[in-house]
Amino acid sequence: MSDDADKTQERLELEEMLRRKYASEEVQTQGNGQCLNCGDKITKDRRWCSKECADDWEYYNKHKQ
Repeated sequence: MSDDADKTQERLELEEMLRRKYASEEVQTQGNGQCLNCGDKITKDRRWCSKECADDWEYYNKHKQ
C-alpha cells in the first residue's frame, strides 16, 4: 500500500510529464511563416491563415489522440 509520500511523488512525476508534453507542443505550434494547417505563406507572427484553418487544425489535433 502506498503512503502519502509515494502518492505525492507520483503526482509530481505526472505533473512534470504533462508540463514537458505541453511545453514541447507549444514550441511546435509557433508561427513559422506558413499556415500550420494548409501551408500557405503568412507572416511569421501568425500560425494560421484564417479562422477556418485554425478551427480545422484545433479539431484535428484534439481528436488525433
